[in-house]
Amino acid sequence: MIEMTPHELPGNIFMQPWWLDIVAPNRWEDIRIEKGGEIYARWPVVKRKEKGFTFVQMPVLTQKLGPWIKQTSPKIETIHSTERSMLEKLIGKLPPFDKLTYNLNEDIINYLPFIWNGFTQHSLTTFRFEYPFDTDKTWKRLKSSVRRDIRRAEEELEVSKNIKVGELYDMVVKTFDRQGLKPSYSKEVITELVKQASARERASIFGAKDSKGKLHAAQLFIHDDDATYYLAGGFDPDSDVPGAVSLVLWNGIKEANSRENAFDFEGSSIKSIERYFSSFGAKQVYFHNIQAVSRRFAPFHYGKKLLKRIKE
Repeated sequence: MIEMTPHELPGNIFMQPWWLDIVAPNRWEDIRIEKGGEIYARWPVVKRKEKGFTFVQMPVLTQKLGPWIKQTSPKIETIHSTERSMLEKLIGKLPPFDKLTYNLNEDIINYLPFIWNGFTQHSLTTFRFEYPFDTDKTWKRLKSSVRRDIRRAEEELEVSKNIKVGELYDMVVKTFDRQGLKPSYSKEVITELVKQASARERASIFGAKDSKGKLHAAQLFIHDDDATYYLAGGFDPDSDVPGAVSLVLWNGIKEANSRENAFDFEGSSIKSIERYFSSFGAKQVYFHNIQAVSRRFAPFHYGKKLLKRIKE
């Protein structure tokens, strides 16, 4: 029987052992800084071996992955010095790798310790409603066309939380098929994630169905004590209700507020997705991607980049 605890270890839901055992089975290790048996910092590291090289990289369905750092003082200067010190120590404990590319939690502000240790950095973005947020005021901030689509969808569809993971995955596949792509994760992986997260009361699948029971859109939301994350979703390309996706997403946002969570859209660098998420009026939040390559892998890494530029 699964122990019903919100967190087995410090950190958000993506940093929990049960999560990592599903998205990166037998491929992750936990780097920790401990004092007197207490964890002061931790950073789960996911590894993959290929053709004799070791890659440290993000697992599927996981947008950000640590580090978590315990803060012991509200003073700004203490927070900064603690973060610097702990990041330096965590970096020093990294296992050997040939290429590392990782997305840091948005609360890691100071990326300079990585720069000092030979990493490169670039910024990524998501959109968040920070709790508390007033849903009535938030509704008014939605782009007028989004509000209009949601109202129309409400006339034709009913939102349900009794959506099965198989139905969700079918929507995901249809959405990817429309773009000539395939999902980066299997049905088995997302099924196990939903199973384990649901056992901990950390998952909700919302869907919009018509009067005949046809599913038009479905989305998976997972949450921890602090935030609700839009993890996966899809829609039926043959749907004649353009507001189905927005209707489902709006219900996920409202539920996050009711459980006293922030809501994270899990933003994308894809232009069309960024434009759509921004239409909900949430705050744009930046987080850091860090990268590094070993000397022996550098010729392959930079040679591949150069070849790509030549072909372009």
